[in-house]
Amino acid sequence: MFNAAWRLDRRTMLRGLGCGIGLPWLEAMAPAVAAGAGEETPRPRRFCGVYFANGVALPGIEVNDGPAGKSPLRPELRDWHWFPYTTGADYQFNKSLEPLAPHRADFTILGGLSHPSSRKVVGHNLADVWLTGANIAASNNSISLDQLIAREVGHHTRVASLVLSSSGGIGPKNRATTISFDGEGRGIPAESKPRQIFERLFKQGGDGDKAARLRALTRGRRRVDFLLEDARMLRRRLGQPDQRRLDEFLQSMSEVEGRLVRAEKWIDEALPQVDPGRINLDVSPQGPTDFIRTMFDLIVLAFETDTTRVATYQISAEDQVGVCDKFPVLLGLSKKGHHSISHDDMESWAKYDRFLSEQYAYFLDRLANVREGDDRLIDNMVCLYGSGSSTVHNARNYPLVLAGGQSFGLKHGRYLQQPAERPLGDLFMTLLHRFDIPVKKFADNAGEFTEIVA
Repeated sequence: MFNAAWRLDRRTMLRGLGCGIGLPWLEAMAPAVAAGAGEETPRPRRFCGVYFANGVALPGIEVNDGPAGKSPLRPELRDWHWFPYTTGADYQFNKSLEPLAPHRADFTILGGLSHPSSRKVVGHNLADVWLTGANIAASNNSISLDQLIAREVGHHTRVASLVLSSSGGIGPKNRATTISFDGEGRGIPAESKPRQIFERLFKQGGDGDKAARLRALTRGRRRVDFLLEDARMLRRRLGQPDQRRLDEFLQSMSEVEGRLVRAEKWIDEALPQVDPGRINLDVSPQGPTDFIRTMFDLIVLAFETDTTRVATYQISAEDQVGVCDKFPVLLGLSKKGHHSISHDDMESWAKYDRFLSEQYAYFLDRLANVREGDDRLIDNMVCLYGSGSSTVHNARNYPLVLAGGQSFGLKHGRYLQQPAERPLGDLFMTLLHRFDIPVKKFADNAGEFTEIVA
């Protein structure tokens, strides 16, 4: 049989792969390098993304719900339309967003934004691409906005990024239970157990625990070094297409190696002293209100202590995935799950939208009440809250609320509705540039979203 010189035998491939999957994920991915002693530390800039699934209720207009037909009009529910009916600074809240009213000056409601590659998608793969904008129907996913920011700011903190969701893990493809994706487009497993999250962030281990972590990091570095050496030797035997793919892999492994090095430098740094009594850790998704608020509390604590500057939280997963689909039932709003009410129970759906707004208002309140010198914590971070569809199966006109960021040049207090569907990547580009990340293209952007810049 013909066997070209560039062909790789199975044993060689497994050699590299074995090292790759042996890396200690938790220790390798999280920590980063501290600022040098005596350096003047600039004011931190932070990013948070908060996602909910299945879109929002839009009663009072005709809603196209794909093959299933059309939702009935419910004029008596007109005040429950998620988007305001008027634009600009004088917009009026409808009932769904009314809980956000006390923070009106700190956020902008955005309408008419979506990812071009997802507009014709009928389904629930929207959490997968909300922060990436990738065309996953034609290719693999790509890096998410939060992880691109984490690459820039992660070295300042012990934890490069905090990835949370109500369901945890990665979830099935096209029904992700994480909204964070690495440089190779792979889902980053989300954490979902509040007490474990708190202890990882703030519980100080003993000397034996420290020694074990150091040994794990050292083993991880050795494995990465071995893998990099092995892969570079293999590269000479590959054709150009495979060389390009391998170069991407090598870049990813180099990033892992850098994180391992930074993690070792953090090993002697004391953890922040946080009183666990400040937060309710005895919660579960069976009590949605307390659970969601505790997850928000964890993000606030992580930002307040500068443990991380990047966080994501996926409140609910698309379709019927995860315990989060039962939140409306557990809250007594309906006898059916979130996905079901988004198809045929507009009233319950609208009330659930309001519930989610109440939780986001709680988060904004917590952020506004943490002081950082003359600023509030909310001024030194930006948070994007929303979904990847306007109504179920309609991947256009994403419901979005952008909050914070006044200290790095954002202005708020308006409802901005686009006259025609516009790439969400325009907003992403402007946010990236607020973090001084000099990208020229991201998420199919056509330009920038300068309307939010003061």
